[in-house]
Amino acid sequence: MKGTIKGMLHLCIGQEAVAAGVMSVLKKDEYIVSNHRGHGHFIAKGADIRLMMAELFGKSTGYCKGKGGSMHIADLDLCHLG
Repeated sequence: MKGTIKGMLHLCIGQEAVAAGVMSVLKKDEYIVSNHRGHGHFIAKGADIRLMMAELFGKSTGYCKGKGGSMHIADLDLCHLG
């Protein structure tokens, strides 16, 4: 199935306020480790949506070169450990 997301995709729908609230009190250089619904945390931390979507679609241009998928997106530059 070309052009589809492989594996599980745990959305953050209805939990956006939690991510926004937590990220609003963190300093830029503080690291986070999120849960399986961590897309909101990653976005609130400053993630590039294009790179995030590339990761979800398993593309080599994604944050983890397409290998992290939905639950393991990480970026050390953003202090996000996945």
